[in-house]
Amino acid sequence: MKLVFASNNKHKLDEVCKILPIGVDVLSLQDVGFLQEIEETGSTLEENSAIKARVVWQWLLDNALLDGIDGVFADDTGLEIKSLNGAPGVRTARWASEDAIDINNRQKALLELQGIEDRFARFRTVVSLILGGKLEQVEGIVNGRIALAEMGDGGFGYDPVFIPEGYDVTFACLSAEEKNTISHRGKAMAELRKILEKL
Repeated sequence: MKLVFASNNKHKLDEVCKILPIGVDVLSLQDVGFLQEIEETGSTLEENSAIKARVVWQWLLDNALLDGIDGVFADDTGLEIKSLNGAPGVRTARWASEDAIDINNRQKALLELQGIEDRFARFRTVVSLILGGKLEQVEGIVNGRIALAEMGDGGFGYDPVFIPEGYDVTFACLSAEEKNTISHRGKAMAELRKILEKL
């Protein structure tokens, strides 16, 4: 089975390829020649994830590139911080500014929570899968808290400031294998794997 993952994020691609079943060949957007920016205009993770999957599916269809490709999947992830009314949510990747890089967003999280005792947060990933034109969605959630300072040098995004429930260290301190077993994306991809294994 050959699927296009609507992403060029190498970290995500590596995580996904380790979780999906053997025999599932995952292609990036770059692999299929999709170079355009996808506008994420949704107000929820579900909407944005579906938008990405549908845009890529339609592009493959319009360009007669579906031969040998079974489907498309896309994910959208949000960090939801309880004390900040669920922010950044759908703005997770661009929270500090439109052209923010990871460290800007992490610094904003630490700054916004200065002096706040309740640091509960959760990561939520929604995956949209289009097979044969039909859309299915699954999600994965991991609860935790925002650290007082950055910790660890692994992972990406908010990993150095997010401590998953049951741990005393951040995602950035865990091995890729450890993180995949408990992470939001890992859980969502495990649900996707269940769908694919039934086919």
